[in-house]
Amino acid sequence: MYFRFGSALLLVLAISLAGIVLEKRNLELRRRLTRQHYQTAVLLEKHAKLRLKTQRLGAPQRVLKALRPGQLDQRPAGDLPPASMRSIPLLPWQRQLPGTVRGQP
Repeated sequence: MYFRFGSALLLVLAISLAGIVLEKRNLELRRRLTRQHYQTAVLLEKHAKLRLKTQRLGAPQRVLKALRPGQLDQRPAGDLPPASMRSIPLLPWQRQLPGTVRGQP
């Protein structure tokens, strides 16, 4: 009789301890997920700010202001390679269109 009571008590204790371990693991995973969402939001905000800064720095008015006093290097059109030799390389994240060869427009 005592053996049954003791084994039932140990079984309940083991189940409760397993539940506690699972809850701790669940909370840890939730914390990680929350942290990743926060980091994603911070990175998206930083990306937006850098993109805005890039647009401001490359704005035509700014380029023209730098062009007038001679801050930008100007090359004559003869220094450029012929149009047939120039190609715009694809970036790694760009999707390759069917029937095209990577690296050629």
